[in-house]
Amino acid sequence: MRVIKNLLVQVFQTALENAALFKKRRHPETFILIFQIMTALVFPTITMAADTPPADVTAFIHDAEICQYLAGEWDGTLPDARKKDLTAETGAHCATIDARQKILRRKYRHSKNILPKINAYDFGY
Repeated sequence: MRVIKNLLVQVFQTALENAALFKKRRHPETFILIFQIMTALVFPTITMAADTPPADVTAFIHDAEICQYLAGEWDGTLPDARKKDLTAETGAHCATIDARQKILRRKYRHSKNILPKINAYDFGY
Protein backbone atom coordinates (compact mmCIF):
# COMPACT_ATOMS: atom_id res chain seq x y z
CA MET A 1 0.00 0.00 0.00
CA ARG A 2 2.81 2.39 0.90
CA VAL A 3 4.61 1.60 -2.35
CA ILE A 4 1.52 2.38 -4.39
CA LYS A 5 0.95 5.60 -2.49
CA ASN A 6 4.56 6.69 -3.06
CA LEU A 7 4.28 5.85 -6.74
CA LEU A 8 1.11 7.91 -7.12
CA VAL A 9 2.69 10.84 -5.28
CA GLN A 10 5.76 10.74 -7.54
CA VAL A 11 3.70 10.52 -10.72
CA PHE A 12 1.40 13.37 -9.83
CA GLN A 13 4.15 15.50 -8.30
CA THR A 14 6.22 15.23 -11.48
CA ALA A 15 3.18 15.98 -13.62
CA LEU A 16 2.29 19.02 -11.55
CA GLU A 17 5.86 20.31 -11.56
CA ASN A 18 5.98 20.06 -15.33
CA ALA A 19 2.44 21.43 -15.54
CA ALA A 20 1.78 18.79 -18.17
CA LEU A 21 -1.76 18.26 -17.00
CA PHE A 22 -2.64 21.95 -16.80
CA LYS A 23 -0.84 23.47 -19.81
CA LYS A 24 -4.01 24.64 -21.49
CA ARG A 25 -5.62 25.54 -18.17
CA ARG A 26 -8.96 24.79 -19.76
CA HIS A 27 -8.91 21.07 -19.03
CA PRO A 28 -8.28 20.43 -15.32
CA GLU A 29 -10.66 17.48 -15.62
CA THR A 30 -7.78 15.57 -17.24
CA PHE A 31 -6.10 15.38 -13.85
CA ILE A 32 -9.33 14.24 -12.22
CA LEU A 33 -9.92 11.62 -14.91
CA ILE A 34 -6.42 10.17 -14.57
CA PHE A 35 -6.75 10.09 -10.79
CA GLN A 36 -10.12 8.31 -11.00
CA ILE A 37 -8.79 5.72 -13.44
CA MET A 38 -5.76 4.97 -11.27
CA THR A 39 -7.94 4.72 -8.17
CA ALA A 40 -10.36 2.37 -9.92
CA LEU A 41 -7.51 0.11 -11.02
CA VAL A 42 -5.48 0.03 -7.81
CA PHE A 43 -7.89 -0.14 -4.89
CA PRO A 44 -10.15 -3.05 -5.96
CA THR A 45 -7.13 -5.33 -6.29
CA ILE A 46 -5.99 -4.43 -2.79
CA THR A 47 -9.46 -5.16 -1.42
CA MET A 48 -9.75 -8.48 -3.23
CA ALA A 49 -6.37 -9.65 -1.96
CA ALA A 50 -7.38 -8.97 1.63
CA ASP A 51 -10.53 -11.11 1.35
CA THR A 52 -8.83 -14.23 0.04
CA PRO A 53 -8.31 -16.86 2.76
CA PRO A 54 -5.04 -18.82 2.97
CA ALA A 55 -4.63 -21.95 0.85
CA ASP A 56 -5.09 -24.39 3.75
CA VAL A 57 -8.38 -22.73 4.73
CA THR A 58 -9.55 -22.69 1.11
CA ALA A 59 -8.80 -26.41 0.78
CA PHE A 60 -10.64 -27.12 4.05
CA ILE A 61 -13.69 -25.14 2.92
CA HIS A 62 -13.71 -27.03 -0.39
CA ASP A 63 -13.58 -30.41 1.33
CA ALA A 64 -16.12 -29.36 3.98
CA GLU A 65 -18.58 -28.35 1.26
CA ILE A 66 -18.11 -31.72 -0.43
CA CYS A 67 -18.66 -33.52 2.90
CA GLN A 68 -21.89 -31.66 3.51
CA TYR A 69 -23.06 -32.41 -0.02
CA LEU A 70 -22.24 -36.10 0.30
CA ALA A 71 -23.98 -36.31 3.68
CA GLY A 72 -27.14 -35.03 2.04
CA GLU A 73 -26.86 -37.58 -0.76
CA TRP A 74 -26.84 -40.62 1.52
CA ASP A 75 -30.10 -42.52 1.64
CA GLY A 76 -30.84 -46.04 2.78
CA THR A 77 -32.86 -46.72 -0.36
CA LEU A 78 -29.92 -46.12 -2.71
CA PRO A 79 -28.61 -48.99 -4.82
CA ASP A 80 -25.56 -50.76 -3.42
CA ALA A 81 -23.30 -49.46 -6.20
CA ARG A 82 -24.20 -45.84 -5.39
CA LYS A 83 -23.72 -46.46 -1.66
CA LYS A 84 -20.28 -47.86 -2.41
CA ASP A 85 -19.38 -44.81 -4.52
CA LEU A 86 -20.61 -42.41 -1.84
CA THR A 87 -18.66 -44.27 0.84
CA ALA A 88 -15.47 -44.03 -1.22
CA GLU A 89 -15.96 -40.32 -1.93
CA THR A 90 -16.80 -39.61 1.70
CA GLY A 91 -13.67 -41.42 2.84
CA ALA A 92 -11.50 -39.49 0.41
CA HIS A 93 -12.76 -36.05 1.43
CA CYS A 94 -14.14 -36.43 4.93
CA ALA A 95 -11.95 -38.92 6.79
CA THR A 96 -9.76 -36.25 8.38
CA ILE A 97 -12.06 -33.24 8.19
CA ASP A 98 -12.60 -33.11 11.98
CA ALA A 99 -8.88 -33.12 12.73
CA ARG A 100 -8.19 -30.54 10.03
CA GLN A 101 -10.86 -28.26 11.44
CA LYS A 102 -9.36 -28.51 14.94
CA ILE A 103 -5.89 -27.72 13.60
CA LEU A 104 -7.15 -24.74 11.62
CA ARG A 105 -9.14 -23.45 14.59
CA ARG A 106 -5.98 -23.51 16.68
CA LYS A 107 -3.84 -21.98 13.94
CA TYR A 108 -6.23 -19.09 13.16
CA ARG A 109 -7.74 -18.57 16.62
CA HIS A 110 -6.69 -14.90 16.63
CA SER A 111 -7.93 -14.09 13.14
CA LYS A 112 -11.30 -12.36 13.15
CA ASN A 113 -11.76 -12.83 9.40
CA ILE A 114 -10.71 -16.45 8.96
CA LEU A 115 -12.04 -18.17 12.09
CA PRO A 116 -15.74 -17.63 11.23
CA LYS A 117 -15.16 -19.30 7.87
CA ILE A 118 -13.69 -22.34 9.63
CA ASN A 119 -16.40 -22.42 12.31
CA ALA A 120 -19.18 -22.28 9.72
CA TYR A 121 -19.05 -26.07 9.47
CA ASP A 122 -20.29 -28.41 12.20
CA PHE A 123 -18.98 -31.95 12.09
CA GLY A 124 -20.35 -33.14 15.40
CA TYR A 125 -17.89 -32.04 18.06
